[in-house]
Amino acid sequence: MRHVETPTDAGLPASAARALAQRFPYMHAIGHGAGHLQVDDADDLAVVLAPIGQAHDAVIALLVTGVNGDYRVAAVSKVVAPGCETCTTTADIAHHLLSVHVMKPADPEFERVTYQFGYRDTDDALRLVGVTAAQPPGDDPIAHGYAISTNLVTGAKVDTLDPTQSDPARRRQLRSTVPLRPAIAFDAFAFTTKALGPELRRQPATAFEQAESLPASAAALVHARFAGMAVQAQSSGALRSDGARDVAVVLAPPPGSDGETVLALLLAQSDGSLRLGATSGPLNRNCHDCEVQVQIAHKALVVQTTSSDSAGTHVVGYQFVATGRSGAPRLVGVRTVQASHDDSGDSHRYVNTANLVTGDKLDVIEDIVHGRRNRVERASKIAVRPPITLAGFVFDPAKLDAETRRDFTP
Repeated sequence: MRHVETPTDAGLPASAARALAQRFPYMHAIGHGAGHLQVDDADDLAVVLAPIGQAHDAVIALLVTGVNGDYRVAAVSKVVAPGCETCTTTADIAHHLLSVHVMKPADPEFERVTYQFGYRDTDDALRLVGVTAAQPPGDDPIAHGYAISTNLVTGAKVDTLDPTQSDPARRRQLRSTVPLRPAIAFDAFAFTTKALGPELRRQPATAFEQAESLPASAAALVHARFAGMAVQAQSSGALRSDGARDVAVVLAPPPGSDGETVLALLLAQSDGSLRLGATSGPLNRNCHDCEVQVQIAHKALVVQTTSSDSAGTHVVGYQFVATGRSGAPRLVGVRTVQASHDDSGDSHRYVNTANLVTGDKLDVIEDIVHGRRNRVERASKIAVRPPITLAGFVFDPAKLDAETRRDFTP
C-alpha cells in the first residue's frame, strides 16, 4: 500500500494555529488566504481544514482578530464537495470578498467552481454574493468550453460559450437574469452546484446562435427555397476545398406545421455566389425536443443532436466528408454518448464510435465514483455499408444499429 503525503499549511500565525487546534483537534490546515474581508484595519484569515491524513472533505474556517490581536474562529462552513476524494479546495480573500475555489477533476458538469462571499451594507452576516463555474471542452463531436458567472445580489447572469480549436474565433456570450433568492449565509451553504440550480443552469448551444444571421446571399437562397422555415443553427467553412466557404443550415418548420427539421448545404461558387447543394431527410423525427448543432471544420461536416430524459443525456454525432468528383458529402463516422450522474456526483458514461469507411468500432465505458475515474474499452469490427450520402439521409441512430449498438458489458 502506497502512503500518500497530505499537504499541511505551516504558514499560519501562531495565535491562529492555536485557535484552530483547540476548535478542530482532528483536522489539519492544508491552505489559507489572508486579507481584509469586512474592514480595512483588520486582517482576516480563511483556512482550509481537512481531516488528519487526507486532503478532501474540507471545511473553511474564517478567523478574525479580537481586541488583543489574537485570532479567533468566527465562522465555519459546511463540508465542501463532500465525498469527492480527488477534489481540491482553496480559499483567498481579496477586494473584501472571500473566494472558495473547488477543482473537481472529470466532473460531468463543472470542473472548476468558485463561490464568493461578502458582507452587504450593514448586514453582519457573511453571505453568498456570487458564483462562477467553468467546464473545458469535452470530446463530443461538437465540443465547446462553457462558463457561467452569476451575481446573487443583482441576479445578473452571463453564460459564455468558449471557442474551440476548430472554431477559435467564436467566443459568444448570453446575458440574462435569475430570480433573487433569500440571503444564503456562509455557514449554511451546502457547497454543491445542485444548491444553485437557476444560477448555474446552462443555456442550450442553439441559444447562442440566435444572435447571428446568415450572409445576405445565403439568407436569400434559403428564403426562396425553404419559405416559412426558420434558421435554427448554422456553420460555414471549407468543406470541399480550401478557400471556399460552404454553409450548412439547420431549418425548422413553422410552429404548428407538420413539416420536418432538415439540414441544407449551400455550396460556394467561384463567383462568390451560393447554390443549393444536398438537403437531408428529417433531423429529429423521433426526437422533436432534441437540440441540433452543426459545424464545418477540418473539411468535415458534423451534425450533432442532444436530448435529455430521466435516463440521462444522449448525444449523437454524425460526420460527413466531401467525396468523389461531385463532392457529395458522405457519412464516414457516427458517435453516440449516453451520460448520467446522480446527486452524489458519481457518473456513468457510455461512448461508442464507428468508422463507416474502415468498419472500426470502439466502445468506451467511463465511471466516476467518489471523484475517481474508471475507464474500460473494447475495439471491434463491423460490416462496412455501401456509401451513405447526406441527400435525403434520415438522422436516426436506430437505422445504424451495428454502429450505435451498446453491447459492451465488461
